[in-house]
Amino acid sequence: MNAQSANILVTRELTNEQLKIAEKLGLQVTIEPAIEIEFRDDWFALETILKTIENPVLAFTSRNGAEAFHRFQSTGTQFSENIPAYAVGKKTAEALKRFGLNASVAEQQDGVGLAKKIADDFLSDPKLKNSTIIHFCGDKRRDEFRQYLEQSEIKVRDLVVYKTILKPMNLPAIQPEAILFYSPSAVHAYRESGGFVKKNPAELFAIGNTTAEELSIESGKHVHISPEPDTETLLRFTAQILGSTKSPPLKGD
Repeated sequence: MNAQSANILVTRELTNEQLKIAEKLGLQVTIEPAIEIEFRDDWFALETILKTIENPVLAFTSRNGAEAFHRFQSTGTQFSENIPAYAVGKKTAEALKRFGLNASVAEQQDGVGLAKKIADDFLSDPKLKNSTIIHFCGDKRRDEFRQYLEQSEIKVRDLVVYKTILKPMNLPAIQPEAILFYSPSAVHAYRESGGFVKKNPAELFAIGNTTAEELSIESGKHVHISPEPDTETLLRFTAQILGSTKSPPLKGD
């Protein structure tokens, strides 16, 4: 491997800022999006559901859920500034803050970690006793979040606010040294595009635990999990593992 650079395949779009970070880290990026998100445009049914729930608590297990909430707001639906909210990670919480929600984040930044935090809060706060979790989610959501809450006797209502569409991927002819995955759906898209047919020497990276679990099952290989579920950290972590750079501090470190 060239000590100065490493070719990596990223399965989602990156911002210009993220691409600049990758370049500084010595990463040559090929972008091949694995999925497409389609947000719903009919919000009347959701508004009706929310009106029937007395003590809603909002939960978001993805940034797409947060974006859907913003689109829901844009229809004129009003939410109390004090409505309790939970977010799966810091980036999702930051997005929600821009939309007027102050969301709590679990230390374990995945769906199970968020469910555990919610269950603990419900046990310790009498005000939450009769509340219902309103989960802003996609059509390909995993079951762990709901199952954990239901086992804790907490009411959950899933609101499907976006669809995840798997895209045919044009995999590069040149074998990358690393492939970065952001969701279980991206792993499925990569598989359906023939990505796991041949033995793959690339290092595999996942944004979080649930993606890593799916990736490990599909590939049968060790998967590197980002220390934090955000792109900047994942890029730096990838560079460190590949040894392509001394990994200078990122903005905000």
